[in-house]
Amino acid sequence: MSQNQVCSVIVLGAAGFVGRHVCRTLAELGVEVIGLGHGNWDEVQWRSWGLSRWINADVTADSLQAAWPGPGKSFSVIHCAGSGAVSYAYQQPLDDFERAVHTTAQLLEWARRHETSCHRVVIVSSAAVYGDQGNKNLTENSVRAPISPYGFNKTAAELLCESYSRFFNVKISIVRLFSVYGEGLKKQLLWDACNKFHKGTPHFFGTGDEMRDWIHVTDAAALLCAAARPSPSPFDIYNGGHEQRSTSNVLHTLGACFDGQPVPTFTGETHVGNPRRLTSDSGHAMRQLTWRPYKALTDALPRYVHWFKKEIAR
Repeated sequence: MSQNQVCSVIVLGAAGFVGRHVCRTLAELGVEVIGLGHGNWDEVQWRSWGLSRWINADVTADSLQAAWPGPGKSFSVIHCAGSGAVSYAYQQPLDDFERAVHTTAQLLEWARRHETSCHRVVIVSSAAVYGDQGNKNLTENSVRAPISPYGFNKTAAELLCESYSRFFNVKISIVRLFSVYGEGLKKQLLWDACNKFHKGTPHFFGTGDEMRDWIHVTDAAALLCAAARPSPSPFDIYNGGHEQRSTSNVLHTLGACFDGQPVPTFTGETHVGNPRRLTSDSGHAMRQLTWRPYKALTDALPRYVHWFKKEIAR
């Protein structure tokens, strides 16, 4: 992927799970990477992920200005900061709003003031904006109908993006990621499931029939970097998914990697904020950005379990 005239990319949430993979992908492409966010990284750590500079701070106008590459340099910004969890938005709704919406507002206003040198703002959104729309694959033209606080906050951030693109000429790409996974993720389904399998308590909420669209973090990072390229299009939305599998299928595959091959069981309960199906049609990103996801679940899940076992053995 060529970044054309872009000299630098500022990555917000650079120390997070998705953010750090975005940084490494950009660095491998020869782009200067400036990280902003929270994380107790020493210089050896942040440089190992490809950063040339690291700023440990909230996303504000002042911290963005501190991350600014400088006069005469063109740049893009990829906004990976945020909680990334539906459950967290239920527990801390105001904080999730701050992370999703307020930080986006801060970024867009700052980008507006640097409109001549800011080639692109990329916002990491979520499939949660779609809600539960039945047995179909969702496209970027599907209606937004969130059913959780997390989804509502992501929708609010998207609406801000539409406003700044339409009225203030900020060039924006929104990437709606589906179920991102990979080694290093210490939360959400796979981490929780590995802990349960390890303890011999493989009991899970839901029916097991819930369908999700799984995308490995390296494929998600490649999509976000592609969306940051300079483009004549002022505003774009992309879905980011790869493999559609039921929760039961994924957990059975994961369980088979443990000694004794524990069999997952399900409560049969459902939750209003947990859609029965969240699967995508990601063809627009493939056509527009010439992006292709490559990492298969059948290969990646055993690697995740291998990584998990090393983590708990520490």
